[in-house]
Amino acid sequence: MEKLSKEKGLLRVYYGHFDGVSRGNPGEAAVGAYLVDENGEVVWEKSERVGVHTSNEAEYLALIALLEEVARRDIKEITVYGDSQLVINQVNGHWNINHAHLYELYRRADRLMRGRKVRLVWVPREKNMRADKLANQAFRNAGGV
Repeated sequence: MEKLSKEKGLLRVYYGHFDGVSRGNPGEAAVGAYLVDENGEVVWEKSERVGVHTSNEAEYLALIALLEEVARRDIKEITVYGDSQLVINQVNGHWNINHAHLYELYRRADRLMRGRKVRLVWVPREKNMRADKLANQAFRNAGGV
């Protein structure tokens, strides 16, 4: 995991991680995400069940949850890490979006990124363990599935 500890000009430098899980495909789904400030401190995290979704939908919903917090804090520049090749490559414009339900989620994410410098980076699951743990924790906190 990259630790960013300097300010770039007058912009504060943040990074975040996201992960979505689905127990079944579709099945009960949950999201995990967290945000780290320029000092390497976790300043926000989320662990929440989101209803019945596919794993790809859950990944998008986790990204959207993180981007909503980025927008709420009016963060202008961020690097976002996730282990979903599909979400990272679709949002970065490298892969087509062939399903209408995923396109709607993509549009939500895209709207939240407007006016910001958002760098989306794929990482292997082993480099995304905290977000994965937060997503799975949502099942334990709600009695499990």
